[in-house]
Amino acid sequence: MTAYKRRTDDADAIAARIRCFEPRSVDPAVWSVVAAWVRETVELSGPRLHSQAANALKALSWFAVWAIDVGYDLDREVVLAPEVVERYRVTGMRELASTSRLTEISRLRRVAWAVTRRAPWPAPGAGGSRQGLSAPYTHEQLESYWAAAMAQNGPFRVQAMTAVLALTVGAGARSGELFAVTRSDVARVDGVVAVALGPVSARRVVPVRAGWVDRLEKVAAGAGTGPLVASHRAGRDQAAALLASFEYPAGLPRLTVARLRSTWLTGVLSDCGVAEIFAAAGIVSGKAFSDLVPYLAAPEVGSPGWRRLAGGQQ
Repeated sequence: MTAYKRRTDDADAIAARIRCFEPRSVDPAVWSVVAAWVRETVELSGPRLHSQAANALKALSWFAVWAIDVGYDLDREVVLAPEVVERYRVTGMRELASTSRLTEISRLRRVAWAVTRRAPWPAPGAGGSRQGLSAPYTHEQLESYWAAAMAQNGPFRVQAMTAVLALTVGAGARSGELFAVTRSDVARVDGVVAVALGPVSARRVVPVRAGWVDRLEKVAAGAGTGPLVASHRAGRDQAAALLASFEYPAGLPRLTVARLRSTWLTGVLSDCGVAEIFAAAGIVSGKAFSDLVPYLAAPEVGSPGWRRLAGGQQ
């Protein structure tokens, strides 16, 4: 009797699996468009097991087809960013059971972390998108940070710290977005000052919080033709390294983009009456709200709901 030969996990076998992969559930004509990108991306992720390669190929195939269908270009740094993968989880996987969704998204995140350099993915073991949000800073702490920003050593550092504060607390910018915003990205939309954030294929226009409009406009004016936040640092921890270089009173908590964004988001949620919605619905957690996003009206720049994000009159 011939012994059963197990599938090997050597590099040649894994490479052959990637090279010969053909998904059964994807139309061949569509597959021809995304095949090279899917195979190359999985190869770049460096799977060590045959099963890892197979699972990544399947998950990435479905994702690539969805991305093309909704209008994304297959640029790894853009389409494999956390916000795009989260959009796919919410709107592109509804036919899958929740357990299958979790499995496929976990595989996607693992590949995305391995093949991107600028996308703000947490390190393995640092938690995923369900990690709790950081606590917001108080108004007094923010004013102390602003005073410290104005007192930085040299105009370059003053510009950098004030711009970081204005873009995060004023418009909710993410770490990876801070270094791409220029003066031309700050504009008025129907009389409301707003900032364009994110790559072109996934751009969002965010109204600036009323209390931060003047500060952001001054920061934009001081940047000239370059980015509002300039830095010679590079890599995944670019923003964290820049914030760590700023000087501020020892009694203040550590300055992080996560807490600055939470401060912005807390203000937005308060102005949108989220606490009242929770009370009326008799719930204490909003984690399940993402399941209802596909059934909501599409967001529209300039709408009354969009203007409400600015909080008060600009």
